[in-house]
Amino acid sequence: MISTTLTLTTTVCLSFAGKNAVNHYITRPISLVELRAAIALTKPQPLLQWNHRKLSFLTLIFFGSITLLNSSWTTSLIPTILGFPILISGKDLDLGSSAFDTQLGLDLAKLDSYVNASDMLDIMAPMSGISATPLAVAGGNYSAFSFNGVLYWNSTSGIIPAIESYAGTTSAPGGTGLAYYGGKVTVNTLASDKHQGIYFSDYADIYITQQGLSANVTCSDLDPDEYSLSFDNITSSALGLTTTTWKWTASCPLGTGSSYSSTNSSDLLGIVVCPTSAPNTTSFDILLQGIGQYDFLSATVCTVAPYVASFDVAYDGQTIYIADPPSNVQPLQNNSMNVTAFITNVVNRLSNTSQTTYNNPFGELLRLSTVDPGTPSVNEILQIYFRSVVEFSGTYLRSAYSAEGANTAMPDLYSEESAFKSLNGTMMIMTYGWYTGRPTYVYIIIVLTIIWALTVTLA
Repeated sequence: MISTTLTLTTTVCLSFAGKNAVNHYITRPISLVELRAAIALTKPQPLLQWNHRKLSFLTLIFFGSITLLNSSWTTSLIPTILGFPILISGKDLDLGSSAFDTQLGLDLAKLDSYVNASDMLDIMAPMSGISATPLAVAGGNYSAFSFNGVLYWNSTSGIIPAIESYAGTTSAPGGTGLAYYGGKVTVNTLASDKHQGIYFSDYADIYITQQGLSANVTCSDLDPDEYSLSFDNITSSALGLTTTTWKWTASCPLGTGSSYSSTNSSDLLGIVVCPTSAPNTTSFDILLQGIGQYDFLSATVCTVAPYVASFDVAYDGQTIYIADPPSNVQPLQNNSMNVTAFITNVVNRLSNTSQTTYNNPFGELLRLSTVDPGTPSVNEILQIYFRSVVEFSGTYLRSAYSAEGANTAMPDLYSEESAFKSLNGTMMIMTYGWYTGRPTYVYIIIVLTIIWALTVTLA
């Protein structure tokens, strides 16, 4: 509206100045030929006439000046959509640090504090693995996974939200550390100094590089020279039901493992973590074999090597998107054996709880991959599944030790600077305005100055 008003005002002024200039021009003696040309130019006809080049040229300049003036006002005053960047910085727990591993080791030694973590992970770990596979929804599309009120696209990648408005539930946590079973997680992220106090909008595009936890998982047929997997079963009958108790045993280069399950059918998917006990290593193996309707899965071994890395995370529309592959990949070192032991225990419990008396939900998921030849192979599904379980284990740990009140419950951990890792990012706020990054506005000012100078001169 402002540009329209100014355009009309300046057009009237320029026309008035042009009129005065023409009046001044015709007051001096002119020939009849020139007078005839001037009269002819006032009538509707082609703008340029070769017989009256001078007056036609002046008319063209006048017409072009008005047009350029109008467009200049419009260009100058109408704003455009701009992305306004705001730098973000903060810190997050370093799951690969020795300080965090020490605190986790102390908590693992307290058996009573592990109950909440076990119950939570028994429910959520298999859900995270299933959600990450392309077979989780009809059509093979990737789905979203929700934990603690936070929506992750496909998988968690071992991160927690770094933006307050994406942090999920605001309920007070029931506990911290391995006693955590959900609740508010503290966010340690701020805008740059010159934008302190700014609100992180849900509608802004936010990109942050954060530390996550994932794993290299490779699955292949079992090599009998390095691995062995066997089972014993005992069948009993009671109340008209036949129950079979299964004991699986395995050996691998890292040690031995075992698992137990009971079924009322012959359909079984045996899963054994090797070694089952807390390993003195930073990797472990998972041995699997299907029986009955799951016999399409022959003896298979998946080697899992957890690592921490930097993930590019996008926050958009209340959903968190994690880019793949990550950067700065660092395999867990010998100072992170408790983290590996925790992940091993999560997978070990999963191996014992995934089998029901009549079927195995994970086995059913794998069986889908044999129905449609266009889906990923069984080994690829296994790799995706166990990688996502590892990633959720990292998200649980990060949530549990970043929960509200954790800083007072664990002063030794929070007083150690090496237990934290910096994170950085950018929030792009889309707004209307004038962009000064390019000198276009200078050219507009120059054009306007020339036009006004011509106007004053003609007047």
